[in-house]
Amino acid sequence: MRTAAARHGCSRRRATRVAAALFLLLGLPAAALAQVIRDPVQLRIEGYIDATAAQVNPWMMIDVWLERAPGRRFALTNIIVLSAGPVSGPDVVAAIQPLHPNLILNGDASLLEKISTAQPNQYLRITGYTAFGPQRVLVTNVERGEPIVGPTPTKSMAEKVFGG
Repeated sequence: MRTAAARHGCSRRRATRVAAALFLLLGLPAAALAQVIRDPVQLRIEGYIDATAAQVNPWMMIDVWLERAPGRRFALTNIIVLSAGPVSGPDVVAAIQPLHPNLILNGDASLLEKISTAQPNQYLRITGYTAFGPQRVLVTNVERGEPIVGPTPTKSMAEKVFGG
């Protein structure tokens, strides 16, 4: 008696080869990306510390630890990869999204103090290098902006053109 696979011209060996080919096509890009992000990547992380998603409409809300717990919420508005290579900001975001905490920041105590003493809703631009994967970042520079204290008034096009 012939099996259904034999009647349709498929063999078990052929099905195994097709499954292996699909795995290679779908699995290798992810594995290659993971390998690339293991290498140090210089990046700049921009956003607001302790802001809510409603206040700043971030790309992603992430948990950030300053060397150790407890963490703080960070409204990520931009991530820029500064080093040359195949890794982009969305690659880093995709890599840290399933992790908890999403980022662990290490570095000089004075730089980490600038982050820890930032006021709620204060804009931060953090530059650093990934170390031991995308989750851990060695901070090399921190710039602080003014905190958000309320809704920022935006002029309408009519006000810009006609004054007001």
